[in-house]
Amino acid sequence: MGKKASLTKEQIISVFPKLAQDSKFEITSPIDERYNCIAWAYNYDDRWMEYGPTGMVLDGVYHWWPKGVESDSPFIPAYINAFRLIGYELCDDWTHEEGFVKVALYKNDRGCCVHAAREKRNGTWTSKLGKSNDIVHESPYSIEGKIYGTVACIMKKEFK
Repeated sequence: MGKKASLTKEQIISVFPKLAQDSKFEITSPIDERYNCIAWAYNYDDRWMEYGPTGMVLDGVYHWWPKGVESDSPFIPAYINAFRLIGYELCDDWTHEEGFVKVALYKNDRGCCVHAAREKRNGTWTSKLGKSNDIVHESPYSIEGKIYGTVACIMKKEFK
């Protein structure tokens, strides 16, 4: 895996047009193909996390799924269960609450989980764009659209 050039803000906005109105939108990392958005929201930057076989290395990338969570389902409930393993519970509101961290799970029109974003301690949100860059955005709704669908649910847990 050779080092790839980072995308520009304009390139990212062309895919996620709502980011054009997001005052907090920034690119925060170079491209890194070792991890995806689910892993990033789970707080990993060294693995690809999605349902399916776990412990495999494909093209130099470690693929992982937590034990005890159904591994044959791409649907939102499996991802909710994965985040519950590390202390997250469903909640109704995406806005910042002191002492908590939140994640947003996104679904496509078939109900499959296609993205996750994580709230940072300062109340902004961070997303890993597939094999591309990490970004910061103001709201989990700033990246809704054709690629990531819509926010399916918000979950939160206490900071330890």
